[in-house]
Amino acid sequence: MCARVSWIVLMLGTAAQAAPPGFESIFPAGGQAGSRVEVRVAGAGLDKESPQAWTSDPRIVVLAGDKPKKFFLNIAKEAVPGPYFIRLHTDAGATPPRIIEVGKFEELLEKEPNDAFAEVKMAEAKMNVTINGVLEKSGDVDTQAIRVQKGKTITLELHGYALGSPMDPAMRLLNERGIEIAAGHDTHNLDPRIEYTPAADGVLFVQVFAFAHPPAADVALKGSANHVYRLAVSDEPKKAVPVSEPKSITSPSTITGGIAKPREEDVFILSAKKGDDLAISVRAQAIRSLLDATLRIEDADGKSLQQADDGEKDSLDPALRWKAPKDGEFRLVVADRFHQGSEDHGYELTVKPFVSSLTGTLDTHAYMLEAGKTVEVKLNVKTGGTFAGKIQARAAQLPVGVTADVVDVPAKGGEVKLTLKAAPEAAASQAPFAVEIVTSAPDAVMTVIASYAIPFTEPRGDLLITSDTHPWLTVTAKKP
Repeated sequence: MCARVSWIVLMLGTAAQAAPPGFESIFPAGGQAGSRVEVRVAGAGLDKESPQAWTSDPRIVVLAGDKPKKFFLNIAKEAVPGPYFIRLHTDAGATPPRIIEVGKFEELLEKEPNDAFAEVKMAEAKMNVTINGVLEKSGDVDTQAIRVQKGKTITLELHGYALGSPMDPAMRLLNERGIEIAAGHDTHNLDPRIEYTPAADGVLFVQVFAFAHPPAADVALKGSANHVYRLAVSDEPKKAVPVSEPKSITSPSTITGGIAKPREEDVFILSAKKGDDLAISVRAQAIRSLLDATLRIEDADGKSLQQADDGEKDSLDPALRWKAPKDGEFRLVVADRFHQGSEDHGYELTVKPFVSSLTGTLDTHAYMLEAGKTVEVKLNVKTGGTFAGKIQARAAQLPVGVTADVVDVPAKGGEVKLTLKAAPEAAASQAPFAVEIVTSAPDAVMTVIASYAIPFTEPRGDLLITSDTHPWLTVTAKKP
């Protein structure tokens, strides 16, 4: 009897200690729209379990491969180029999401050996491609040949840090003799970007390498199986940044512009009436522009009335609320904080009536719930403005057998807790759900989906996606 009791206790202890699998990288980290891509994943426990995969868009379907840690991404032709999420999950729970990209160019895989300049095959040089690589070990340098045409500006844009890879990447461009002709390191985050206009037709070489992130005591080149990157190489012409002249605008308006030259400022004449309550914002970093935008409001004589550099929630894009002090015309001035300007310093200026706003941030990306028990979901709500009616939070898209009571949110916001309850007979399940914040006032009905921040260590600039509205819920059957 004692032996049997011990065996049961051991089994229950093992089940209690089961943990979700790790998910440290995926390679390649995406593919071209309309393609089928074989990928391999890395992470603790993935070879012992048979994880399933979920993506944030139904146009990207993941199928299990014939070996552990291998999958296929079936990317529909209709998939829009850009970043998406992928999760892996088992009965023990879900991994944090990782970022994959859908690209519009032909996809290539780097071919080793390619550390040395002489090892690269010039015959494989191409243009308008996305190169998928991984810096597998310390000191690793990846070299790739690219074919260029005289006078056609090329753009090399690398995503490594932005995918969540633990790296501070850099790259340099070499001519046919191996001499450096351009280099790139940090941009709006740690990822590099290079623009270069060739003086002749031929083949150039791009080298990719990386330093440690988080930073290490030394400055040696670093690498690992998780140092995954995607490098887009293109000579497609870019849309010209419009040269803005003072122009009249009213509310609501959204205008696309750009700071095309250093020290340039764009001026817009806004007609307003006394008491007009306006929300004025500039999107630049949010659309991957190089512009570090500033925004100021002046009266007709050029006197500064209000200005903004950064927005809320660590945003580098300026946003402000402004009330017109009188009837008349006012000047909205958009500029670069460091007086820079180029074709890549574009922006979107929006002027609209101010309305009260809500945002909600969840405490984590995933929750575990056993049948017959409960789990708390912590939600931090921020309010902008006032609401006449109640503000409430509720859980939505819950699986059968799981419920949650609606909770009231203080008028000024703050932390609230939703309790998810699983019935004793609730079946095991794995799926995302949603947390909604709603208002009840007839003149201010609003529903906002709460999000959680993408887990990352020591952020130094944005990832391709910084938050997600699909928290994960794992429901386990009641233990015997």
